[in-house]
Amino acid sequence: MSFELAGAVATEATLAPTLRRWQSPNAAATTVPAPPRDACRAWRRSETGKVSLSAVAGLLVVPALRWRPTRRRPRTVRARLPRVACRAATEVQGDFVSCCSMAPSWEEAVEEVAQEVGPGFEAALVFFSELYVDQAQGIAPMMEKLRERLDVEHLVGGAAGGSIGQTVGKMATDYGAGERVPIEVERGFVLSVAAIRSAGAVPFFLSGEAQGDLELINRMAAGGQVRSMLLLADPFGPVEKIMASLDESFPKVSKAGGITAALRVGSGGQTGFMASMSICSRGNDQARLLSQGICGLMMTEMDVHTVVCQGCLGVGPAVRVTGVSGPVVTGIGGRPSKEALGLIYGAVNEELRAKMQTSLLIGLGGEGMNENQIDDGDWLIRGILEVTPNGGFVLGAGISEGQALRFHVRDKDSAESDLNLMLNRYRLERSFSGGNEPIGSLLFTCNGRGEGLYGRRHVDARALQNALGEQLGTRVTGFFCNGEMGAPGLTKPSETLEDREQVRPMSLHGFTAVFAILVPASKEA
Repeated sequence: MSFELAGAVATEATLAPTLRRWQSPNAAATTVPAPPRDACRAWRRSETGKVSLSAVAGLLVVPALRWRPTRRRPRTVRARLPRVACRAATEVQGDFVSCCSMAPSWEEAVEEVAQEVGPGFEAALVFFSELYVDQAQGIAPMMEKLRERLDVEHLVGGAAGGSIGQTVGKMATDYGAGERVPIEVERGFVLSVAAIRSAGAVPFFLSGEAQGDLELINRMAAGGQVRSMLLLADPFGPVEKIMASLDESFPKVSKAGGITAALRVGSGGQTGFMASMSICSRGNDQARLLSQGICGLMMTEMDVHTVVCQGCLGVGPAVRVTGVSGPVVTGIGGRPSKEALGLIYGAVNEELRAKMQTSLLIGLGGEGMNENQIDDGDWLIRGILEVTPNGGFVLGAGISEGQALRFHVRDKDSAESDLNLMLNRYRLERSFSGGNEPIGSLLFTCNGRGEGLYGRRHVDARALQNALGEQLGTRVTGFFCNGEMGAPGLTKPSETLEDREQVRPMSLHGFTAVFAILVPASKEA
């Protein structure tokens, strides 16, 4: 697809603020400070960078598009506080329990969540703050004690800067204004648990060198009974390589997860990092400490529907990549990349221009996707790592000529609008397709979201009520991640394994909220 033209001019002065965030390393540069997201992983290079005006030297005479954008006012997600009274544990447990404790010691936190969960659960996931790790002098004591108190077959856990879950205990309940609601605790003492009564869960670990439970994984893949996976990844492992391996071995299995926190030990010149993940199972007295890989649960009796909210708003028309040189997009819509950007920049309103200057991103379509048939939210969002001297956009590996592309921006308004859009899409799709009712959800959200993005707390954690209602929609457990794993858009596999098609592969995201909605498999499925 190529651009249809009318007539307008964009100059170096108007485009420079937009491109000033990226710099060719061979040119004089002005450093632009990174946003205050210190905990974000270094691979999110798209959020900062340098610029060379040589990338946009001279006047760009760029006729404007006949396409004119419709000014869209983002719809605001109102995080309504549900009036769900605190009830006895036997009344609210069901098949999934979410708990979040903010007790001042890890022992008290373990007791609070264990008393709330009660007996009879098969598997659980736990996310604990770094402060508790310091108290316990490692993650093993917490994992071993919690598995014993919950009396589950398998417990999978990871360290987190902050956690999400339904309030339990006085401190968490006070934080939630006296209600049993999901809360987001971004810092401090916090431990959250998701307990699943029956999932056919099998824990596993896989490292970058194909070490770990490789024999188990191959056996489960050959058996063809795995329906879904919940994943935790170490921040120092080859995450994308392992994700690709899991997608190859389980092409019809929905998967979601997040990257744990880095646990630093030592001081001065003697610093290092300890394992940030663990698996603890019945019959094994010691927790298994894991690093530099991905661990999780393979589930044979539980489906996972994923909703990936990337928080972006499309800008300009959807077009195609028409020029590629390795990781560099050199042509867009039949024109040089820089010229294509100038066309769009000259056609949008002042509000969007301001957003393009601070948060310009690129959305890529999946393999075989038609650019005119990709819904909002289904684009894979990538940052511009660099602008080359000739105006090409460096995006990284995996770009192909003919691939669908659209420019995007991200801010508070677009994030709320996208959150509302994607969860409403899921609600509508589920209402038409039917199937079993969800029992709860895991939420893997970026440590760059939360109050820092929205200006208020609990927005992502409480948004699920719009899709599942006030009762099920409050059963959410998760953590603030250093990166989020999931297939872009919606993933809702067929209930019957024989009828399943291959799902879209996982991608590693930043500044994203990934909902993993748990749906029990039908007995005959």
